[in-house]
Amino acid sequence: MKSKNIAIVVTDLGGNGAEKSVLNRAQAFFENGHNVVLFLIEDIKIYDVDNYKFPIIALTKRRDTFKFLGKIGDYIYTKILESKMKQFEKFDIVFSHLPRADRVVKLIKHPNKYFVIHMSYKAELDKFNKKRAKKKLKLYRYLYKDEKIITVSKAMVKDFDTLGIKYKSAEVIYNPFDIDEIRQKGNEPIELDFDYIISSSAFKKQKRYDVLLDAFKVLKHNIKLVILAEPHPKLISMIKERGLEKKVIILGFQQNPYKYIKNAKLLVLASDREGLPRVIVESLIVKTPVVSTDCPTGPAEVLVDKLSRWLVPMDNPKLLAQKIDEALDENIQIEDYIVEKFGKQNIYKKLEQLLKENI
Repeated sequence: MKSKNIAIVVTDLGGNGAEKSVLNRAQAFFENGHNVVLFLIEDIKIYDVDNYKFPIIALTKRRDTFKFLGKIGDYIYTKILESKMKQFEKFDIVFSHLPRADRVVKLIKHPNKYFVIHMSYKAELDKFNKKRAKKKLKLYRYLYKDEKIITVSKAMVKDFDTLGIKYKSAEVIYNPFDIDEIRQKGNEPIELDFDYIISSSAFKKQKRYDVLLDAFKVLKHNIKLVILAEPHPKLISMIKERGLEKKVIILGFQQNPYKYIKNAKLLVLASDREGLPRVIVESLIVKTPVVSTDCPTGPAEVLVDKLSRWLVPMDNPKLLAQKIDEALDENIQIEDYIVEKFGKQNIYKKLEQLLKENI
C-alpha cells in the first residue's frame, strides 16, 4: 500500500511492557515503508532507542512539567504537540498510548485518531476506594467518548462496555513481537550458574511482589528467584522481612531480559491486573514455561489449551506456590502455534488493514 504518515504519541519510554509494545508497533509501521514519528509527552527513555531510525521527539525535557496544572497542563501539552506535528508533512493517522498521552491527544484537532488501551481499567478501578474510582471513571468516560479505540486483549472491550464508556468503535489488535529477535537475544550467554525461577515486572503495586515472595518462601523446591526490576527500597525491605536475602537476586532493568528468561526454569507472574502481559508471551517464545495469576486481562488469552493449567487465582500465595512446585516437576512443552499469532508480521497485517479502511 502507499506510504502513510503516522504519528504515535506515548507518555514516555519508561521500562514497562506497554512502552516496549509502542516501540514495536512503531517499528512495524516503519519496516513496512510508512513514515513514523514517535512523540513523547515526557523525555524519559529507559529503553535503548539508538537503533530506531524514525524520529523520537519529546515535548518537554523535564518529567511532569505541566502535570500539576491539570486540564490547563493538558492544554499546554496539546499546543506543544500540535506545534511539533506541524514540523512534518500532514499526518494521516494518530495513535495515542497510555492515559497521560490520551489526555493530550483527546484535545488535538485531527480527524483520524485511535486510542490504544494497554490495561484493564475495570480491574484498576476495582482496587480503588469509591471516591477515587468515581473520579477515574469520569476521566475514562470523558477520554474515550465517541473515540476509536484499539485494545490489546479481547477482555478489555468487555471492560469498556461494563464501565459504560461510550466509544465510537473498538478493534482488538494484540501487541506485536519480533519472535526471531527475541529468540536470538535469548541465546546470548549469561553470568548466572545456578537454577532459578524469574520475575520480569516493574516494581508496582499491581504486580503483587508480596504474593510472589510469600509463595516463594513456602516453595518445596530449593531454587533461587531472579527479579528483573529496579532495586526499589520497598522491594528490598519485603525480601528482608521474609528472610529471603540469600535466595532472591535483583538484577535490575535489563536491555536484554530474554537471555535470563530463557535460562530460567520457570517465569512467574503474580499480578492483580495486566493488559496483555508481554513477559508471558516473551517467555513462551524462548520456551520457558509460565505460571501466572488468572488476572484481568490477558494471561488467559495467552496461556491457552494445555497451558491454561498453569493459571492460578489471584492473591493466593499458597496455591501459587503449589503450582510453581508442580511446574518445576514437569517437562512442559510449548508449541509454536501458541505464540505465532503474536508475531509482528501477523499483527502488522491487522494494522495495515486498519490503515486501508480508515485512510
